[in-house]
Amino acid sequence: MFILFGTAGVSAAESGGIDAVVKVIQGTARVYADGATLGTPLKKGSHVAKDHEIAVAAKSRLEVQFPDGTVIRLAENSRLKMKGLEFNKQNGKKNFYVGLLAGRLWAKVKKLTTPDSSVEVATVNAVAGVRGTVFRVNVDEDKSALVKVYDGSVYVANPPRDAAHPNDSITAPREVAGPHAVPPPVHEVSMEEWTFIVKAMQQVSISPQGFASKPQDFDSRADADEWVVWNQELDKKVSF
Repeated sequence: MFILFGTAGVSAAESGGIDAVVKVIQGTARVYADGATLGTPLKKGSHVAKDHEIAVAAKSRLEVQFPDGTVIRLAENSRLKMKGLEFNKQNGKKNFYVGLLAGRLWAKVKKLTTPDSSVEVATVNAVAGVRGTVFRVNVDEDKSALVKVYDGSVYVANPPRDAAHPNDSITAPREVAGPHAVPPPVHEVSMEEWTFIVKAMQQVSISPQGFASKPQDFDSRADADEWVVWNQELDKKVSF
């Protein structure tokens, strides 16, 4: 399950030191303050705060680092909304909540150290949450989504029926039940309510209408395209 006010480019001191920071940028990306139509170009070292939206241009890529060390990367033509960005340096509690509006996201999440911490990524039809893992989320033009887990585990669930879309106001993190059993040979799960635990080297597909597939294994060799390899190489430089 998965998921950033102020003027774009504010300093860490102005925002309490809990901004996400651009660590890698290839090509062009812009950041938009809440409700703004004119964005500001991002560069290495730029700060992104709560309620900011990142838009990555064609043939471009971006990596942002959260205050605990967690990193999220965006592929070309991706848009990400920073809905929640809270971090307590004293006890390690964190609540990061972002909305992937379009494109592809890769995340390497530092393990959660308190029971009330959360890291979640939301799409229109799903929410993905972790407790320390490597995963990615794709959102296609038709709003279908794909979640793939490379290390650890991720819970993937549909948002509440009355939840607004990520490009409006994403609902706050919530407790979810364990995975619901789906008797074979059923492949898709009703959009009424579903929650899955997706383990390493498994994936879940979500249709534009909000129907989900059961977790399925995927082949790492067939999966290893240029986007995946680039992220895996950068992950080697991230130490928690």
